[in-house]
Amino acid sequence: MFGGVVLTVEIAATPADQQKGLSDRDSMASDHGMLFVFNSEAMWGFWMKGMRFSLDIIWFDTQKHTVFIEQNLPPCAPQSCPIYTPPVNAMFVLEVNAGFVKAHNIAIGDSFSYLD
Repeated sequence: MFGGVVLTVEIAATPADQQKGLSDRDSMASDHGMLFVFNSEAMWGFWMKGMRFSLDIIWFDTQKHTVFIEQNLPPCAPQSCPIYTPPVNAMFVLEVNAGFVKAHNIAIGDSFSYLD
């Protein structure tokens, strides 16, 4: 649960899953996301290579509190594909459809929780 919304998330826990992410997909349901779970805190950078739709990307610390947000990131062109990196360490990263952060008033310090 995040921002008062129950999201169905796909977990990207392996390096192969993390590298592929949501690339090569045409879309994602509005109540879905991809949660990247890392083995350690770091300034994990993300890019939009191979993406076909825009995303909001949210970084969280070990306590699952939001520490950085990038909104409305468009798919990148092969010749220009910026890497989005938080200014602080993170342990989890959530990718959701563009507009999610604004629609649910997500802010730094907000946290997520797992539901059974």
